[in-house]
Amino acid sequence: MKKIIVLLLIASLLTGCSEKAKDSSVTNTTENTQEKSYEESLKNNIKKIMAPDFELKNLDGTTTRLSDLRGKNVIINFWATWCGFCVEEMPDLQKLQNTYKDKDLVVLAINVGESKEVVEKFMKDNNLDLEVVLDEDSEVSNIYGVRSFPTTLVVSKDGEALGSHSGMLTYEQMEQLYDFFEEE
Repeated sequence: MKKIIVLLLIASLLTGCSEKAKDSSVTNTTENTQEKSYEESLKNNIKKIMAPDFELKNLDGTTTRLSDLRGKNVIINFWATWCGFCVEEMPDLQKLQNTYKDKDLVVLAINVGESKEVVEKFMKDNNLDLEVVLDEDSEVSNIYGVRSFPTTLVVSKDGEALGSHSGMLTYEQMEQLYDFFEEE
């Protein structure tokens, strides 16, 4: 639980692509240290939040619902093919899926605002086989308050949102997100 608080309070590296500008920007923030008593009081005030359910079509045309993934740990990644940070992050998401798939992990890549054809070509050209769903009208990304890409959300087996991160993650940071599931 302490890692959740730290993730929510302190971003070690915020990088992302703006949907409106469709360009990239990098913002570094310095890590603020918090006194233990302050962290403990925050920990006691955090309420578990259910991740909003959604249903989206995947690349083969079938529907994927978040609620159908209950019983599995889910890492949701909102992304777009025009986002350089998203493109750079994709191989690590694939590696994470391959590493932890036998431990009930699903990496769900939600492509925002692009056509099926564009996404299929991207996945094929980059030799990726992640579970991709299409949020062509940006409805789901708006529900989740996504303002830049990539944005990653961690959802427990019970459907609870455990934490999120806006910006590109390294593989090591992705593994730290997976550690959230171990703490539950």
